[in-house]
Amino acid sequence: MAQSTSPTKPVERPAPKSVRSIPYVSITGEDGKQRHYETNAIPLLFHRACFGWRMYLGGPNRVVSLREVLTTSQPAEQVIAGPETEVSADKTKATTRMLETVQDGVLQRSWCIIPGDPPGTYTYDVSIDGEPRGEFVFCAIEVPDQNPNTDPRELSCPNKFNAVERAQPQPRKAS
Repeated sequence: MAQSTSPTKPVERPAPKSVRSIPYVSITGEDGKQRHYETNAIPLLFHRACFGWRMYLGGPNRVVSLREVLTTSQPAEQVIAGPETEVSADKTKATTRMLETVQDGVLQRSWCIIPGDPPGTYTYDVSIDGEPRGEFVFCAIEVPDQNPNTDPRELSCPNKFNAVERAQPQPRKAS
């Protein structure tokens, strides 16, 4: 006797959410205020400029396995890294493997500029749970006078995209 099959209704799945990934730079100005920019142009302002990437992944809060590979076009004079990071002998590549939390659908990482960070191209290749998810290409630019009011939108680099200054999010008030 043959098994009878009844037609099955296709399972409805929500459409995949688009992933928005952005590089960003934060600079602490002379007035002590932080200014935030969606840009890949990093002014090499020691202990004032920080940069990073942000991925909008969507979904629930969760822990993911992150692999991040930084490659620089020139070696760093010094590297400050934790045990989760393996640095190449020539100091042009650092591979970080760690668990990170996706919070409100967002995963992000950042670093701050220190003396000895080289000018040039910084490329981050990011994999999440073993899948390649993004590449971020930054341009690190020397600022000889270390002017804390440097605006990254005014810097020139070969792979720069148009930057946008972002207002700092206001804390939510309890109701």
